[in-house]
Amino acid sequence: MKHLCTIAIAFVAILAMSSCNLFYQKSDKKKSDLWGIIPVEYSDKGSYAMEARYSQWPDPDTLIIYLDGIRYRVSADGKVFNTNGQYKFSLGNEYPIEQLYFHQRHQDLIIFYTDINQNGPGSFVRRINIETGKTIWQTEIEGFSFSKPLIRGGFAYIGTVGFIGKIKLNTGKFDWKYTNLGKHGRYNHFRDIDFPSSHEVRFVAPRPFTMQSDTIIVRDLTGEIISMN
Repeated sequence: MKHLCTIAIAFVAILAMSSCNLFYQKSDKKKSDLWGIIPVEYSDKGSYAMEARYSQWPDPDTLIIYLDGIRYRVSADGKVFNTNGQYKFSLGNEYPIEQLYFHQRHQDLIIFYTDINQNGPGSFVRRINIETGKTIWQTEIEGFSFSKPLIRGGFAYIGTVGFIGKIKLNTGKFDWKYTNLGKHGRYNHFRDIDFPSSHEVRFVAPRPFTMQSDTIIVRDLTGEIISMN
């Protein structure tokens, strides 16, 4: 009898693991990636990328960004102009931008944006050299409706509809990511990203039409999900 109970418990555990694998997909995280990582101080909670705001001049689709503290205008087709109206460079978007966050890193600009095309919205992260306008790397992101990206060290933590991930700012490759999270109205949009401790990152998703929120906590170094509630 005791042997049968043990088999039953093991069977239930296997079913639970299979269910979890259907619920989301995780990128491979190699153990070799853990070597050479400099620990981040507990006091470093990171900083959020800035949101580009819409301006009514010269047209309603003009966005405003700041480089080295100086204001620049971004046209609907992604062209960047200084305050004198001189063309600086292009963001390289193929379709009109609907949502844009930006972060300057030395002489590079990292943009997180969603554009609208005939197939619907698409999201991207791109690193551009400000002086040359050259795209250093570009990564396509699943989903739309960006949460405000959180920058800490050499990484950006991002969330879209049903998606969370940690991206390397030097290469544009994911350190870890989870997709297909949206289910039964949960994890559809991540409003907040923060660090409850030095080694954990938290993604908070409000539930529509309620006062409740769903939370995912990930072990930052390994990409392991600690809790989903």
